[in-house]
Formats: sequence, C-alpha cells, structure tokens
Amino acid sequence: MREVTIKEFKKPVFKKKPVLIEGLPGFGQVGRVAAEHLIKELKAVKFAELLSPAFPPEVFVDSNGLIHPIKNEFYYDSKNSLIILIGDTQAADIRGQHALVGAILDLCKKYGVREIITIGGYATGVLKEKPQVFGAATSEKLIKKYSEHGIKFKSKKERGGIVGVSGLLLGMGKLRGFEGVCLMGETPGHPLFVDAKSAEAVVLKLGRSLGIKIKTEQLRKRVEEIEKFRTTVQQMMQKAMQQPKEEGDDELRYIG
Repeated sequence: MREVTIKEFKKPVFKKKPVLIEGLPGFGQVGRVAAEHLIKELKAVKFAELLSPAFPPEVFVDSNGLIHPIKNEFYYDSKNSLIILIGDTQAADIRGQHALVGAILDLCKKYGVREIITIGGYATGVLKEKPQVFGAATSEKLIKKYSEHGIKFKSKKERGGIVGVSGLLLGMGKLRGFEGVCLMGETPGHPLFVDAKSAEAVVLKLGRSLGIKIKTEQLRKRVEEIEKFRTTVQQMMQKAMQQPKEEGDDELRYIG
C-alpha cells in the first residue's frame, strides 16, 4: 500500500516555534468547525495537503460538477505562530490512522512544533445549553496551565479513551517528545448533528489559553441557524405525531 503523502507548496514563516492545532471530523464535528473558524478569523494561509490511500474510496463533487479528492490540509498563521490541520476525513482503518498520524508528526518535527492541541467532541448524549470544555494532556504541567482557563480535567479516579487522530496524535507524539493537550467540547454525539455551539465554547477557551483574541460572531450566527433548523424539525415531528391515524396506518408503517 502506498504511503501517506504531504505536498507542500508554500514555505511557512514563524516568529517562534509554532503550535499545531488539529481539527479533523469527529463527534459533533466540533474539531472541524472550530478549525474552520480559526482559519477564517486568523486569515491563515494554506501551505500543504495530505493524501492517504487509507481515506474512504470516494471523491467530493462541488456545485460546478468538479471532482476533488478527499484530503487533509495544513494552514499557517505567522502572526500567532500556529499550524492548523483541517480535513475531510480521518483514515478508514487502524493501520491508516497510525500512518496518518506518523506523517503529521513528521511535519511537526520539520517545523519545530513546540506543542500539539487536538480538538474533538465529548459525547454525552445530551444537548447542553452551555457546553463545558474537558481536557486531557500529556503532562501535569499542561493540566495546570489549561485548568487556569476553565478547562475541566477528569479526576485521577476516572479512566477513559480518546478515539481517532485527536487521541493518537498525542499518544504517538508523546513517544516522540511532543507535549500536547486535547480539548473536548460537550456534544450529544449524534453523527448527523453539527455542534457549532460546542465548537464556539472550545474556540473561546483555546483563545484564552493561547493569549489570542478570536472573534466568534460568525460562529454565533451559525449556532443560531442550527438552532432554528433544529426547532423547525422538532415542530414538524411533533405535528406528525399529533396527526390522527387513518385506517391501514399500522400496516403501512410496518411494511415501511
């Protein structure tokens, strides 16, 4: 099987050793939405693409009918010394995930990344009005640092796991000398629910932790749009449930 390939077409310049922020798809699309917002607000510049044979066997077709291969993308923000990783997907199998993370860590080493921050969703099964942000880190030092900004870390008595690139990047990274933290916004965890509210909570905590002012007005508009859509769907479902049953409904429902 071919290896993961990273094609670079710009040379990033940083004022100091950069921080990598990973935001690939996952629970509630929290990481993806957060990374997308950071790229827009910080006017980050794309400098590399990552392709993997372990990505799902499909392509994207845009509104003009043009085909685009599935990929992950790297952006850089010189002013704040950030590298932001965003993408269409994660690898589809275990070996592919390890190969993907290995390639990302190689790029981190090349540019002297000093810290890795991964973003994901913390699935609770419940929609929260004010989502909390939970964290997991590679050292006690980082736990103390991020706790000061309102990020909640689990009790030492509790155990759990972080699935996918968000966890593996920190685990493999630690073995290679990288320090890092995973920031997880509370989300219901439904695969079709895009949780912009949780992403907003993470972005605000992340900005404070890095000492960067990040506006969230556009993200707030997205939250309001999703809330309106969700309310409309709920009303339609309630209306459908209140409709009087007609003869033969049960049989049709069973067959359907």
